[in-house]
Amino acid sequence: MVRIPQFREAGASESYGIVPVWRRLSLLFIFLSAVCGFMVIAGEALTIALDADLSRALSLMLAALPVILWLLIAVLPEFRVERPRRRLIGVAVVSGFTASARGLPLAQAFFVVDQWLPLQSVFQRIVGFTLTVGMLDVGLKFVVLRYLIYPQALRVRSDAVAYALASAIGYSFYLSLELVWRLEPTWNHAAIYVLSSFTIQAAASLYIALGIIESYFADAFPLVLPVNLLVAALIAGLAQALLPGLLSGPLSQAGSADRPLFGLVLLLAASIASVGAAYFLYAYSERREREAYVSHEGADGI
Repeated sequence: MVRIPQFREAGASESYGIVPVWRRLSLLFIFLSAVCGFMVIAGEALTIALDADLSRALSLMLAALPVILWLLIAVLPEFRVERPRRRLIGVAVVSGFTASARGLPLAQAFFVVDQWLPLQSVFQRIVGFTLTVGMLDVGLKFVVLRYLIYPQALRVRSDAVAYALASAIGYSFYLSLELVWRLEPTWNHAAIYVLSSFTIQAAASLYIALGIIESYFADAFPLVLPVNLLVAALIAGLAQALLPGLLSGPLSQAGSADRPLFGLVLLLAASIASVGAAYFLYAYSERREREAYVSHEGADGI
């Protein structure tokens, strides 16, 4: 496949009619963290017992919050630029249906992780979640991206990030909706689960995007894509293995002390570190590509 240099995209996306995806991702993460964090803090500070139906309705609204914010922050601006990403909603919808038809049924009925993994040691839980739910989620999202956007919708590197985020939105929405409907958690615990579900899926999806970028735009070594998918699965496995023990609330499988604030702080810190590392790798890859292009142009001009 012919390598397509995209040296002009960094820092100038708006000039070329493309919505800057990293800025939108940051805004989405900030607003979602602020709303969910406020709900958790309010639930800790105010001992208000809401009516069961009202609490469930609020929890269901929280499950839809990432989708609403994503539509407002990332999708609507696409209609105001010259070169919109036209498949964002389609990728999100198909990813949600994939989680419904394959992801969650396989995790619950085939791997039955809720029955045996919570009883294992921390290391065994990390390995177990990585090899089961982590690889399952990452594999399904990669298949969706592979068949919906590759390679027709990939014009610049940030396209892969935008579509990977769309896949994470759709996939995490169904997982959050199913849990809120099935377990009926209190609204403050629903808030932290919605935030954790989105951040886990989004962080893992960024590494899927990095693998796609390197394999398509940079002609990287063939193992780069599988390694990135494995890293994405490991991120999902680590988070799903450790987060319940940190929260130790009604949504967890271990512990009895309710510590949502502690879990919220660690979740945000881990998310920032993971997304920051993904952005560093993205920027480094783009800079290396730009330098190679400039060097090649200079050699041709001699």
